[in-house]
Amino acid sequence: MKIAEVKVFLTGPSKSNPEKDAKNKGAWLSETEIANPMSVHAEYRPTRSLWIGMGGRTIVQVIAEDGTYGLGESAGGRASAEIIAGHLKKFLIGKNPFEVERLWDIMFRASLPYGRKGAPIMAISAVDYALWDLISKKRQEPLYQSLGGLAKDTVQAYLTGNDIERTKGLGFMGHKLAMPCGPASGREGMNRNVALVKQTRESIGWDVELMLDCYMAWDVEYTVRMAQLIEPYRVKWIEEVLPPDDYKGYGILNKKISSTAIATGEHEYTRYGFQQLLDARGAEILQPDIQWCGGLTETKKICAMASAQAIPVIPHGGGLRHWDLHLIFAEVGIPYAEYFIFGENNKPNPDPIFTGTHAPIDGWFTPPPGIGAGVDFTDNAHDYLYEVTGELPK
Repeated sequence: MKIAEVKVFLTGPSKSNPEKDAKNKGAWLSETEIANPMSVHAEYRPTRSLWIGMGGRTIVQVIAEDGTYGLGESAGGRASAEIIAGHLKKFLIGKNPFEVERLWDIMFRASLPYGRKGAPIMAISAVDYALWDLISKKRQEPLYQSLGGLAKDTVQAYLTGNDIERTKGLGFMGHKLAMPCGPASGREGMNRNVALVKQTRESIGWDVELMLDCYMAWDVEYTVRMAQLIEPYRVKWIEEVLPPDDYKGYGILNKKISSTAIATGEHEYTRYGFQQLLDARGAEILQPDIQWCGGLTETKKICAMASAQAIPVIPHGGGLRHWDLHLIFAEVGIPYAEYFIFGENNKPNPDPIFTGTHAPIDGWFTPPPGIGAGVDFTDNAHDYLYEVTGELPK
């Protein structure tokens, strides 16, 4: 079997109704004050929507000679879409999709002059998703079976979000808060962080875990002080407190702080970046984002590296993505799945692009159903998809 075609799309506003008010699925993330790397610049501090954005989702469709296709995506936006359509696609046409390791290596080596991290690796991740989806469809089995089979029968989920009064009591093993303030907000901001942690602990009680997401916004000194202040509230981990390249800083924190675990990896790329993090013993929990760090092929390697040091892996956003959830069920060393609730009535908003949403029940996931990743285009998907051809203007 050979790959006959690779199609690349960007998501955008509805073609049939461009004036329609498209709801931002991550409104609470983008429209509230949350500490982030840009918080040091006062004009960008109030909301992340003032600076964040990569131009939609990158969607990949890898089509075999017999018409069977695999689907993948990443958040790499226009940059990743153009890389796939204009460069990586030519390494896939006519190749055997089952040779996924070879194809990953070819794409990685070909993109080295401009890649190694960021949008090029996000591009490889989207293709890798699609290849694995195609492989498991051709095998007529669930993706988790192609990835090694079920390593567990259920997976417990934790919830990320600050609307605790609406989401508590739904059976999740823990709640992760997005911290509102960083060093740029001074002592007043530090007090706000502590007040939020205290209020949340009092609301959810002591039988539910509590975690903090700091989104690359803190520094070593600030983190040490915060860890001391929140120690009475039994925080399970603090996440991504430093910029991802500060491996030495993460190592210092992991030695100094014993009251809570250090977790990071959301913005790290490939096994090479995670090896640096492991060499620094910078975290007790690794959190790769599978659709950013190199896809399923690379995350399997990261999981193996972590297992050699008895470090758990908890993928960023893992409970939200079809492909990720299959890997979570196939890997022994992944104990939990992260989940978000953006919609009303504590249900996620429907995805206009893909079918197959698999939600936890009472805080627990069961193995995702279906063949392959269990996804396909919705009936109206192409109303939101804009094909990227990679052709230069004439």
